[in-house]
Amino acid sequence: MNPRIIFVVTACLFLLLTFCSGTEFDCASSEKVYMVGDREVRVLEHVCGNSEMTVFNMHDDENTAVDAALQVIRKRGGRLVELRHSGERLISFRLGTESYRVDPNRIFTDQGLKDTLEKYSSWSRPAFDAVRTFALNLLEDYGLDNTGLIITAHNNGKGEYSAASYLPGAVYETDAAEVCAAEGADPDDFFFVTAAASFKKLKESGFNVVLQDNESVTDDGSLSVLAGRKGISYINCEAAKGHLQEQIRMLEAIWEMGE
Repeated sequence: MNPRIIFVVTACLFLLLTFCSGTEFDCASSEKVYMVGDREVRVLEHVCGNSEMTVFNMHDDENTAVDAALQVIRKRGGRLVELRHSGERLISFRLGTESYRVDPNRIFTDQGLKDTLEKYSSWSRPAFDAVRTFALNLLEDYGLDNTGLIITAHNNGKGEYSAASYLPGAVYETDAAEVCAAEGADPDDFFFVTAAASFKKLKESGFNVVLQDNESVTDDGSLSVLAGRKGISYINCEAAKGHLQEQIRMLEAIWEMGE
């Protein structure tokens, strides 16, 4: 056989194998440390390629969401911003002799921040100011509220919180404008969105989807409430802990919507 033909065939096979096996973007990670009282909160930023898609993970015990997001951005490009502090959902800290705890997804409005302090510990002006400063810095430093789309990734425990939580008669009924329960889909795996266009696309793709009622939603301080107020499209990719492949599939659906 002609050596040139052998070279061409070999090169084509190499390209085919590379394509079939899938390539990954080069990724870089960086870290910033914020102090909330005496607690160090590390914020890790993972950037792969030059895609503008960003996923935000706020709870340090939701590792399936982190694993899923990392796999997606390595494959498709994008950014993951994750909080690390104790391996637990809540951020615990001390100011002087007082101890406090807050849910980091309940700190983005003044009412929500007040309520999460009171729920998990107690309210005080110094604690409120310390957490509010952290929240504002987080938003500014990572551009989370200065964008056309906020994507978050969360995990839930089996049967604890699901799309069914927003159905008529359920605990969060009044927070939803519309609910799509996809036939055969696990209600623990669902999207929570603020934009009707996102709801329509994800519904048509066969996913469970909840559309937030931006007018009547409870002000719990979450990013979805902030996004609704600012007219920012927000998509939370919520999956049960351990449902890694499904959460990857869900996140990839968001990337496909933006392509």
